[in-house]
Amino acid sequence: MAIESGLTAPDFTLASQENEPLTLSELRGNPVVLVFHPLSFTGG
Repeated sequence: MAIESGLTAPDFTLASQENEPLTLSELRGNPVVLVFHPLSFTGG
């Protein structure tokens, strides 16, 4: 499934490298690249 460049992603919060909450909306106005690895670290 392809996703068009420029579309707005839904807001979500994950842990940063410093284990602090990082929300996507906090990065608004900055370049952001989202990469998903569905089978990484699963042995699949």
